[in-house]
Amino acid sequence: MSPELEGYKGRAFNVLKRAKARIWSRITLKLEDNVELNGLLLPAPADTENFIYLKLENGYNIAFSVDKIKEIYVKGHELVKYEIPEKTIQPNPSLPNVIVIGAGGTIASRIEYTTGAVKPAFSVSELANSIPEIFALANITPVMLFNIFSEDMEPKHWITMAKRVVKEIRAGYDGVVITHGTDTMQYSAAALTFMINNLSVPVVFTGAQRSSDRPASDAATNMINSVLFASRGKAAEVLVCMHANLDDNSALVHRGVRVRKMHSSRRDAFRTIGDVPVALIFNGEIKYLRDDYQPRGKYSNEDSYADAVFEEKVALVYIFPGMNPEILDLLIDKKYRGIVLVGTGLGHVPHKLLSTIQRGIQEETLFFMTTQCLWGPVNLNVYERGRILKKIGVVPADGMLPEVAYVKLGWLLGHDLSNDEVIRLMQTNLKNEIVKREPVNSFFRNI
Repeated sequence: MSPELEGYKGRAFNVLKRAKARIWSRITLKLEDNVELNGLLLPAPADTENFIYLKLENGYNIAFSVDKIKEIYVKGHELVKYEIPEKTIQPNPSLPNVIVIGAGGTIASRIEYTTGAVKPAFSVSELANSIPEIFALANITPVMLFNIFSEDMEPKHWITMAKRVVKEIRAGYDGVVITHGTDTMQYSAAALTFMINNLSVPVVFTGAQRSSDRPASDAATNMINSVLFASRGKAAEVLVCMHANLDDNSALVHRGVRVRKMHSSRRDAFRTIGDVPVALIFNGEIKYLRDDYQPRGKYSNEDSYADAVFEEKVALVYIFPGMNPEILDLLIDKKYRGIVLVGTGLGHVPHKLLSTIQRGIQEETLFFMTTQCLWGPVNLNVYERGRILKKIGVVPADGMLPEVAYVKLGWLLGHDLSNDEVIRLMQTNLKNEIVKREPVNSFFRNI
């Protein structure tokens, strides 16, 4: 791979090569309909063949399909250097020890301000320059486990994360922060909740809705609040810490099995669904909003262990009007062991799906029902369609969020359990994932 066209290969590489472009070239892209866009050619993710990445003049990064590009004009080249002053951080024996595990996402970045080029910052020195405040809270050890796009996260990554977290806890750390892309953070947080047992310290996921090169980035504040809770928080659970509001004064700490990303771009995108968050952090002070959390110190660090397994032949299927039964037929024919349906209302599906679901159950595929409504539980006893579904063997997933039910089912099926035992455990509240009765005001606000 050419360093002058970092990350590009195949068609994308050849197009850029013919235009005599290289990384950090100032270029003009001529697109279909004679649209022209100016920007800076960015490095691409490894083995990119069909897209060209550009930082536009307004500061946004965007990828263009090679098929949409008619011509490329090179206007000049920028000299990009990442020269960060070295900082030596001496451990403070009076501070807690926190490990920061990188699992993707741009929570901290190093920026070359002339061009706006951004690359991840993850060494001690880089973090000390990017977010020096965290070193006043704890002795920080950063570890890059993997650096992938959030949408590329897979169950195998959850297993790797869970095992690494336990390893570091058993090594004596007082808290764990995991940096992660925000799009699938809720899945990973749910997975680690089920995969790690006897937690002795907080494990806090965090990320950034706006990377460090964007105005009003939330990256630094989220990291500071996450380190604060990981080092001093009382709740030894898997949690998500992100902005509570649009300002930088507050953050919410959510349970990993009750949280959801509810907005594509707002800084306060994450919300606890159908329940109350664990804590509010306001101007550096932790205020607990509930007291039923697993307390720090209930278990010793040596007690923590990973039960990290996952059956990948599990699907999460969103029900929609006019849905063709062949979608479910395909999963059944492919011998999927479990399917979580995201039904309408109290947990319903179109009539034409009933015979397919019944066939799947007869062939030993487990079906569980969740709701698209998010707030409110499934109830298959109210309407006729629900009663039919229950009669043929669809199991209500109570008040579990759809993605949590998917993760829990995959984790349970990864064990050597009978179908009856899986059904029983799916309906058992193992890690506070099931809310039987929502707080009255949970639909309207989080705090």
